[in-house]
Amino acid sequence: MSEFQRAALESAGRDPILSATHVTKHYPVSGLRHKAVVHAADDVSLSLYPGQVVALVGESGSGKSTIAKLLAELEPITSGSIKLEGKEVKVSSGHHFRWYTSQVQMIFQDPFGSLNSIHTVSYILGRALQIHKKNLHGAQLDAAIRDLLTRVNLTPAERYIGKFPHELSGGQRQRVSIARALAADPKVLLADEPISMLDVSIRLGILNLLKELRDKDGIAILYITHDVASARYFADETLVMYAGRIVERGDSEAVTQHPAHPYTALLVGAAPDPDQLAAVSYAARGEAPSLINPPSGCRFRTRCPFANELCAREIPPVSTTSYGQEVACWLYTNEPGAPLSPGANLIARMSRPGTEDENPSGHNEQVAQ
Repeated sequence: MSEFQRAALESAGRDPILSATHVTKHYPVSGLRHKAVVHAADDVSLSLYPGQVVALVGESGSGKSTIAKLLAELEPITSGSIKLEGKEVKVSSGHHFRWYTSQVQMIFQDPFGSLNSIHTVSYILGRALQIHKKNLHGAQLDAAIRDLLTRVNLTPAERYIGKFPHELSGGQRQRVSIARALAADPKVLLADEPISMLDVSIRLGILNLLKELRDKDGIAILYITHDVASARYFADETLVMYAGRIVERGDSEAVTQHPAHPYTALLVGAAPDPDQLAAVSYAARGEAPSLINPPSGCRFRTRCPFANELCAREIPPVSTTSYGQEVACWLYTNEPGAPLSPGANLIARMSRPGTEDENPSGHNEQVAQ
């Protein structure tokens, strides 16, 4: 979502349900004499609006799940602020945490690990309902459990109520996990790679279920994934995260079809998609950097074939592309010493297989034909 789109929503009276502003999370490293920290997330900002899906995309270790834990108040932030309906959140007690979780629920990656294997579906959902709706008992509780199963398309409900998690398929377990989250009637769902451990054949069903919850109930959803293709299908806005920082954000169609940041282009080129997402014909160099000692300046520069001295000296400013994305890359500035300007022309050449071009940064591996 561009600044223009965000301003339009705010002017229409649609304030974000949940927002993070300049959030940073550093984990201290144990066993070292000096005060080293892991830079899991640095200066991350995002907003979740009612009835919208925001996708947070990146490779493993980029900090996506850390952001979900911070938004769920499962981890304290190092700096920055998190606001729920405009009010800053500071969970300081069990009572306050229970109130917060009634508004913000998390769906975990592993549906088998997140469900207690010794309890039936009826107990799992009933317990969640009784925590958030203490007045439910007897026939009313049974009716509420059946209603939850119906909402996640596990019908007839009687077939699933008495089953244990190991008696369900992966997709059915994930639907039970979603039903448990819905027991609180939340305004926000934080879905941490909810389909990555499921068979390909049933992933679409889970995404369609979440889409239905977004459209019918107006729930705001943060969808964390490493799959750019599913982000394009499911999300309204896509944020791309690398080594703890947001490097690109914008409308999902624009981000996936017209990637601006070289890292986004790399992710898009690696995504299988029937509509043939823009093909990228270069390969990043090296490995992802250490988050204990992250690179100076742009953190992708150690792998980027277009990086130069300016990329190493300073963190790139945020620029807006012609397609509306916001991208943190020196390729999109007119700053003296920037590798190339404007970057859109460079990414376009990268996206056309078979195009030969000179290497503006002096790296032979810029375009791998």
